[in-house]
Amino acid sequence: MKKHLLIAVFMLFATASVFAQEKTTVIIKESNNDDSKVTIVEKIFHNPRMVDPLPSIYYSYENMFTGTFGPEANIPLRSSSFEWGLYGTTHIVTSRNGVFGIATGLGISNAYNYLTHNMVLNQDANRVAYLEPLITYSSTEGHGPANNYAHRSFIRYWSLRLPVMLELQCKVNNTPLAIAGGAELEWRFGMRSFARYGGAKHTITDDLNSNPVGFNVLFSLIFDDTVIFFRSGLTDMFSVKDCGDIYQMSLGFGFNFD
Repeated sequence: MKKHLLIAVFMLFATASVFAQEKTTVIIKESNNDDSKVTIVEKIFHNPRMVDPLPSIYYSYENMFTGTFGPEANIPLRSSSFEWGLYGTTHIVTSRNGVFGIATGLGISNAYNYLTHNMVLNQDANRVAYLEPLITYSSTEGHGPANNYAHRSFIRYWSLRLPVMLELQCKVNNTPLAIAGGAELEWRFGMRSFARYGGAKHTITDDLNSNPVGFNVLFSLIFDDTVIFFRSGLTDMFSVKDCGDIYQMSLGFGFNFD
């Protein structure tokens, strides 16, 4: 896992170091008037810089939902579920007037999904994921009659992200305002399930049978260096499960550092 993280951080900062810059052409004109030399410098700008559609650093609220609608559509998650992450983006296409652009980049994130209703996510010997009551865990026996009830469980995992975004930008009082939408390829790894009981954190399973590759849709609103974004998964998070199809959703905010 450390090797994966080192590769991810290297690739992220390699991408983040490339930014769409404002290109400037300087034309120097010279003229002689009464034997005096006058130099006129004229600056012509091409492809004005567009703001990045995704934040350099962000924090988001996390939720999981099933492919159905109704009172049992949501996985029982606490409101404290969250994700933090980093993006490095660059524009590969920009219009000459800086109104339209296409951006891509690389991101890395770490998600914490806290379950409620006394539930924990586990998997059986066949690596089939399922939800079970926390009350079946004790501080001395693991599974079995609970003499010290587990009071909190959560799922933690890392993701590498490859977004492609279409962006429209204008200026309000000379401050850039933009909207963007697109798709994102996600690679999940290191997904584990934990529970706290007996005053300590315990690993329920350190190899959840998750779908390593996910496909998401992304939308963002950008005002200067502040970004608000929404992400929704279109692919199931688990390969084999006995708890319904599970998808991921995020609503977050962050900041760009150009």
